[in-house]
Amino acid sequence: MFRHTIAVAASIAAIFPLAACAQTARPHLDYDAAAAVRDGCLALAETEGWNMAVSVHDGAGDLVTFAAMDDAIPAVTEVARWKGHAAATFRFSTATMREWNAPNVPNIATVGGGVPLFTEAGEPLGGVGASGASQEQDIECAEAGATAAGLRTSRP
Repeated sequence: MFRHTIAVAASIAAIFPLAACAQTARPHLDYDAAAAVRDGCLALAETEGWNMAVSVHDGAGDLVTFAAMDDAIPAVTEVARWKGHAAATFRFSTATMREWNAPNVPNIATVGGGVPLFTEAGEPLGGVGASGASQEQDIECAEAGATAAGLRTSRP
């Protein structure tokens, strides 16, 4: 009986390290990449004369970085966060979500300006929300931020 218990315990102990070794880390959106997204969007907004708020979220929808330009109206700060969170968690652009005709789905954003962020290989990283100009300009700003950080806004 004692030998059987030791054999079972040894087998279990041998399996656990293998399970840990088999796991691979998913890419995540670090602060430097998120800041590059934010700053890329703000640079375009400054050039174009748009008064924007930009919100960058990780893959779980948690806020990584946020900025609002001095002349951005207060309401756009929450709208940018809403768009960025939705793009990060649904992994689709908010313009695409608008086409789903599902405005009552919790946490969905149906106004253009939120785009998901992916690695070059198509791994999801998070999302960015931009607000303060027209929907088309908000989208352009968010996409400029992703481009500045070397990220994709759609899967390959």
